Amino acid sequence: MSFTTPRPVISGKPYPVRSVHDRTPGHLDDFVGDTTFVLDLDGEDYVVCGPGIHVDPGVRVFEKADEGVGKDIRAWMVCPTPDGDAFTATHVGIDVPTQAMRAALS
Repeated sequence: MSFTTPRPVISGKPYPVRSVHDRTPGHLDDFVGDTTFVLDLDGEDYVVCGPGIHVDPGVRVFEKADEGVGKDIRAWMVCPTPDGDAFTATHVGIDVPTQAMRAALS
């Protein structure tokens, strides 16, 4: 089975979430379980599919190959923006401690 690497992203950079499940996200629970959301990667859409779980300080989503199943590609931390009006997703390593994520997001 061949696999094409997705577009490169910058680790630690919060990307705005445009939509989750084809609608505007309202709260973190929108990203829990099997999820699909669209990021704004420098003006272009980037679709993330995979399972999301609650972890402090947000929801960690494990991006998968093949539209939400298969091989892990990346891990994303989804958090509300400081004003609480929107959400961002930041690419993080699977083994990044929570304390490091908190520091990166503050």
